[in-house]
Amino acid sequence: MHHRPFARRGFQAIRESGEGRLMCLSLHQASIHVEPLSPTIPTAGGRQVEVSRSCPVGASRVLALRKVAAELGNRVAVKEAPADLESLSHYGVADGVFVNGKARFFGPVTEEAVRRAILEELPSQP
Repeated sequence: MHHRPFARRGFQAIRESGEGRLMCLSLHQASIHVEPLSPTIPTAGGRQVEVSRSCPVGASRVLALRKVAAELGNRVAVKEAPADLESLSHYGVADGVFVNGKARFFGPVTEEAVRRAILEELPSQP
């Protein structure tokens, strides 16, 4: 989800990485110390796309991913994971797209961006 609605409600970014932000709202103290979970995703052999989803923005991202994966056929394997505690500990986030073990998207995304990210990771065709 985009960070601006949370920032307007007093959430503060405590860690930023590319387009992603880890935000918190401290209710009882001026600041808070947290450590984000580290994902435990092994790098796949060149064709794995993993999706963890939990919010409405994630649904549109999953639809774009499914469409692009259908276009690429058996060159891409899509693995969808529910947003539960097991997925959270595995991926380190509750909502994201991982291509070959690398976090690629959080929040809204276009089909073209998904296509570009997947094609960058696919091995070259002989």
